[in-house]
Amino acid sequence: MSTKTLADALSIIKNGIIHSKKKVIIKNKYSKLLINVLEIMKKYGYIEDYKVISEDRGKVIEVVLSDIINECQSILPRFFVKKDEYLEWEKTYLPAVNTGILIVSTSKGVMTNKEAKGKLGGSLIAYVY
Repeated sequence: MSTKTLADALSIIKNGIIHSKKKVIIKNKYSKLLINVLEIMKKYGYIEDYKVISEDRGKVIEVVLSDIINECQSILPRFFVKKDEYLEWEKTYLPAVNTGILIVSTSKGVMTNKEAKGKLGGSLIAYVY
C-alpha cells in the first residue's frame, strides 16, 4: 500500500474526470489533510461535494465531481514557499496567473495561495486548475 495518500486520491479524482465520471470512490486513503484539500476544492467549485462513509474496513470517501477541473496533482517533494514567493510558484505549476489554485500547508492550517499570499509561508502540497 502506498504512503502517498493525497497523491493517490488526487490521481483517482483526475482519472474520474478523464473518464467523464460524475462520482468517484476513494478507498483506504482517509486523512485529515485529504479532507482539508477536498474542502478547499469544494469551496472553489472544483468538486461539487464529498461524503465520508464509515465501513468495516475503514473510511471511504465519495466525491461528486465538477466539470471545471482540467488538472489536479499533488506536489512532491513538498517545497517550502516564503510569503512573497507565491507568484514564482504560480508560474511553475499553473497555466496562467490567477488561473487555478495552489494548496499550501501553513502554520495556520491548509489554505490556498490566494489566502496566504503576503501573510504566510508554507509547504506546497497540491495544485488544481
